[in-house]
Order: sequence, then C-alpha cells, then structure tokens
Amino acid sequence: VPLFRSLSPEHRELLIAQASDQVFPAGHVIIRQGEPPNRLFVILGGRVRVLESAADSPAELLLGELGEGEILGELGVLRNQMRSATVVAVERTHCLVLHHGDFLRALQTSTDLAVSLLRMLAGRLYEADRRLSRYAPDPVTGLPSRRAFYDQYRRLAAVARRRKNGVLLLVFDVRELKAINDRYGYAVGDDVLRTVADALIEATRTTDLVARHGGDEFAVFLPDVGPSDVDGVLARARECVADLSAKRGLPLVPECDVGVASSMSAPETADDLLREADQDMNRRKAGG
Repeated sequence: VPLFRSLSPEHRELLIAQASDQVFPAGHVIIRQGEPPNRLFVILGGRVRVLESAADSPAELLLGELGEGEILGELGVLRNQMRSATVVAVERTHCLVLHHGDFLRALQTSTDLAVSLLRMLAGRLYEADRRLSRYAPDPVTGLPSRRAFYDQYRRLAAVARRRKNGVLLLVFDVRELKAINDRYGYAVGDDVLRTVADALIEATRTTDLVARHGGDEFAVFLPDVGPSDVDGVLARARECVADLSAKRGLPLVPECDVGVASSMSAPETADDLLREADQDMNRRKAGG
C-alpha cells in the first residue's frame, strides 16, 4: 500500500496486526453517509464508487471512483465528523480495515505518513477542481450547463426507472432574444434569461432539474410526473415569469415557445426526450 511505505517496518507491522481483512461483493455499501467515522478502509483490490446524497433530492451525486492503494473514510476520522458520503463496491473489493484510533496514533508517530496522506488528499482536491470546472454552472443564470444537465439527467432517470415512475421533459425557447438584445442591449437580454431561469426554478420542485441547454433554450426534467401535469407546470411558469418581470422592472414580459416529451420509462440518455420535445415545439409553432 503506497500510503504505508513511509512507515518504519515496526510501525507498519503493528498497524497491520491490529487491522482486519474483509472482502465486499459488488453493490455492497462499505461506508454509509451519516454514520460515525470509527473505521478506515484501505483498498487492496477492486474498485469503489463514492456518492453523496442531498436531503431534498432522490438523486445521488457521483463524487468519483477509487481503486487499489486508496484509502476510504479518512476525512471523517480527521474531522471527527459523521460520514459525508456513501461508498459502494463497484466490483468485488478486498479491503484492509483499520480502527480510527490506531490510524490516528500512527499519524502522530510518523511525519512521513502524515505527508503521504496530505499528498493523496491534495491529488483528490486537484481532480475535484478539474471536475468542478468542467461542470461549472452557466455564468449568466447560475443554472447547470448543458454538459451538467446530461450528467444529472442520467442519475435522476435511473432513480425513476427503479421506482417505475414516469418522467416529463419540457423545453423552453425564449422568443425573439436576438431582437431583445438588439433593441434593449445585452444587459436586458441577460436579465430576461435570468428571469426565465428563476421563474422555472420557482415553478418546479427541488427534485426537478432545470438547466440552460443553449443560448435561448432551457430544459426542465421532472421525474415522477406525467402528461397530466403539463398544464399546471406551464401555468405556474408563465405566472412566475410575469411576476418576476414586474418586480425586476423589465421593459417586457418574456415569452417562450414550449416543447413537451414524456415517457413511462425514462431513456438512458436525454437525447430521445429532447428530440421529442423539439418536435412537439415545432408542431405547436406550426399550429399557431
């Protein structure tokens, strides 16, 4: 294990002698979010997935995957706080299990071990920063970007399929955004986009996904709902847009073209629903 190479043979043998050996099958929850941090796990073989869940959402955020030589559960031990994430075995995973007290004592007696741990944590922070920059929110509206939408859709859709619940996807295109920019300036155009974005957030639930999917286009994914809910969602969205436009002193009330798609079993990716919603929007435009 790379992390323990800096320990003296005596310290290493003592730490390992106090540890236990465990093998976890694929799908086993090794660490559960909210549990006390009484053990650490060193991966000797296999691979795990680290997930974080929010209290107001059925979706789980994938934080990353870890493999051989990595350590699990060290943050809870170092911070003396409950587990901040859930760790699930992706495949058959062999771990060395350490008691938190034994590990802390080893840290206190070995500067080299502490430095090795800091280097490992710094590497994880670097990778986390890279992921965050890749999925940075839209700078105008603060909503998830197109790339983040596809990633979050997959997780929400998987939950809906497991629950055997239907899903709904709505696409909103802001009408005449270029004309608004030309007439009032880009600052007003940005205010229009922010107003529509905020209105869609207000009109939907915290478990729904609202994203800026393009220059003048927004995508809204609603799990656990069906076609009978469309009229209610659209009515709330229109009302919120009108209210926010008045409160913010916009020179106009933004209008949107809308496309709707639904499915009783959410597709693996959002592409099929987005295509269906675009086709529905074109039919609505053609029908006046």
